[in-house]
Amino acid sequence: MGFFSGLKNFGSKILGGIKKVASWVAPTLHKVMETLSRRVSTINSWVGQIIGTVGNIAGGIYRHLNKRQLHSSPLQMQ
Repeated sequence: MGFFSGLKNFGSKILGGIKKVASWVAPTLHKVMETLSRRVSTINSWVGQIIGTVGNIAGGIYRHLNKRQLHSSPLQMQ
């Protein structure tokens, strides 16, 4: 195995790990931020909007990861 192919394999493993962690964290972060944004917006609407935006981004990441997993899974194709 050459240096660059080993480096590519190592980078692929790191990226796979990041995707796995993101698929675990994103749904929880989305739910927590959604709940917090409602409560915080009663105190300060600007901060509530920022928290809501973070929650929406986390939800978008979760939907994107699920869409990619469904299309790439051989079990879903049958």
